[in-house]
Amino acid sequence: MQIVIKNFLKKFKQNKVGPISCEIKKNRVTAILGSSGSGKSVLINSIIGATKKFKGDILIKNISRKKLFNYKVNREITFYTQIDFALYDIKVTFFLKTMCLSFGINKKEINSKIEYWLKFFDLWEARNKKISNFSWGMKNRLNLILCFIKDSEIIIMDEPGANLDSVWRYKIKKLLINYKEQGKTIIITVHNIDEIADIIDDYIILEKGEKIFEGSKEELDLYPKYKLFIKQKFNVENLKNFLAKYNIKSFKYDETENSLIIGIKNQKQINYLFLYLIKNNLPLSNVNSLPINMEAIHKALESRQLDVK
Repeated sequence: MQIVIKNFLKKFKQNKVGPISCEIKKNRVTAILGSSGSGKSVLINSIIGATKKFKGDILIKNISRKKLFNYKVNREITFYTQIDFALYDIKVTFFLKTMCLSFGINKKEINSKIEYWLKFFDLWEARNKKISNFSWGMKNRLNLILCFIKDSEIIIMDEPGANLDSVWRYKIKKLLINYKEQGKTIIITVHNIDEIADIIDDYIILEKGEKIFEGSKEELDLYPKYKLFIKQKFNVENLKNFLAKYNIKSFKYDETENSLIIGIKNQKQINYLFLYLIKNNLPLSNVNSLPINMEAIHKALESRQLDVK
């Protein structure tokens, strides 16, 4: 295991986070999810060492966050969060050089690394501008540079796609895929889950300071859902029985709008569905892709509990 969390407990005046025990596996993408106030930020801040006073323990590569020299593990961790930079009245190149030195990056590599990442995030032309004059989007890309320039083994990202358009969110996703292929360990919190659901391996889900799920995406049984609008009336029970035969889950049926929500896991299931529709002369008027969000996750957890019962 890359990170082991043992009976973590952080108390506040009005509430608490924990006790939580969980493990984050090496070479995988783990999503720590939860609604606002669930304890995500408290747990992540404790992992990176920003929050020090807590009960229990956090082991990173077998080094306890409570040991005297735990800061040494920080070289293995890089962290993305949104810094405003409003008071940073300095040029971006000077700032990045200073940060690279503080990260312990080899002096001979600093200039080439800065050039590469400024060009990657389309900030090369602004390299001599003061950070305080950057737009929020530019500042956010600078935050991403701070995360990736260190090239650490463990990457922790808190809402990396916030305030970025779809093009940049896609680029970040491609970067994460590349880092995953390199064997890095990635921890991520995100609201737009459906944008990166396909690269997530494991989920840790928190609610009101407690862990309500820990496991792989296969164990969570979370997959894309679609709302089918069929042009004519059809026998919903026959369709549901057919879908169940091929392990395609069916959900809400709306007789008024002649629609059915289904869950599709792979291309083969799509083929079976369309074979049924063609054979029974049931043309589709529309298909809506439903988002993977916290509501969908809670429904998956409820369905999982019902299956167990």
